[in-house]
Amino acid sequence: MRNREIPRGLRDLLPDEVKVRRNIEKKALDLFTSYGYEEVITPTFEFLEVVETGTNMREELFLFMDREGGILSLRPEVTLSIARLAATHLQDATLPQRLYYMSNVFRHVQPQVAQYREFWQLGIELLGASGTYADAEVITIAVKTMREIGLDNFKVSLNQMGIFNSLLDDSGMNNQEKEMIRNLIEKKDLVELSRVLENMAIDDGLKETIAILPVLHGGLEVLNRIPYVESNRNASQAVSDLLKVYEALQDWGVIDNIVVDMGVLRGLDYYTGIVFEGYSPDLGYGLLGGGRYDNLLGQFGFPCPATGFALGIDRLALVLKHRDEEPRRFLVGGTDFKTVVQKAEELRSQGYIVEIDVKGSSREELEKRMENRENCSLIYAD
Repeated sequence: MRNREIPRGLRDLLPDEVKVRRNIEKKALDLFTSYGYEEVITPTFEFLEVVETGTNMREELFLFMDREGGILSLRPEVTLSIARLAATHLQDATLPQRLYYMSNVFRHVQPQVAQYREFWQLGIELLGASGTYADAEVITIAVKTMREIGLDNFKVSLNQMGIFNSLLDDSGMNNQEKEMIRNLIEKKDLVELSRVLENMAIDDGLKETIAILPVLHGGLEVLNRIPYVESNRNASQAVSDLLKVYEALQDWGVIDNIVVDMGVLRGLDYYTGIVFEGYSPDLGYGLLGGGRYDNLLGQFGFPCPATGFALGIDRLALVLKHRDEEPRRFLVGGTDFKTVVQKAEELRSQGYIVEIDVKGSSREELEKRMENRENCSLIYAD
């Protein structure tokens, strides 16, 4: 029956799935609040001009037109909406502003495991603060969020966009060539990257450095394996910035979950400095991503440094192994309904989950219903 189908890439979530998600949300939001972040909510759809500011995502957008002729898009991510919100409402606010959100977002992608057309994100944005300590705070919260949720096998990969951008500026590549190189590095397609570079008329040392970026992954020793950086002032400054953030993360006590990865470049165009992505070996997709985007708010008329990250709730739920136990459950029934209600309220006041039999079932019928129920006890009031 057609009236029982849903569009591709969307899902119904049953009670057990929703419980896992709500647990993730509660722990993350409590942590965000403890660092002084406050919640904002933005519209589910925006004008296309907002969504395309600083990005090139047209092929992944769900577009439609309103009755006034405006072209609208379901939000494909939330940072752009936060930037618009800040430019609209916060230009006179005291900075920095610490904001968090929980939103569903939409992208017209090929549906598969861990990749849906509607998915949920939690995220924070730190607006009006530049420098090492702001970057380190945001990355620390990302790490602590995954720890708090219950993940014990994950890494956050760290890079600085200035290293890659400065190297490509030296190469003399046009924008199309730069975008192609970035995509190949992100995909870690070493064979095609080598082939493309081989046909380019650029310095051999630079060519060699770019070719090994996808495999430069580990601790600080990684930075010693990109020698061409030493002859590029901007790249050297970016490396220095990365070192300072790494040292600050040591002070925060989260360095065990941090790796340096020159292949992390982030797909969105607005990132300008430190970028990072979180991964678990149990899933072939990223769990979180973020970084510094100092130029984005200026495109909305509010020049302001900013950094943040977003976590994918759907993907976190897939890899979450340790689930919090529910409170004990009771099923209360009986022939004296007033006593049933009083007993149920007494148990609820003690923090238990309590169902009342509303069908007037006999003790035998209720005992039969209890046969396959775990963590649940029957109380029958005669």
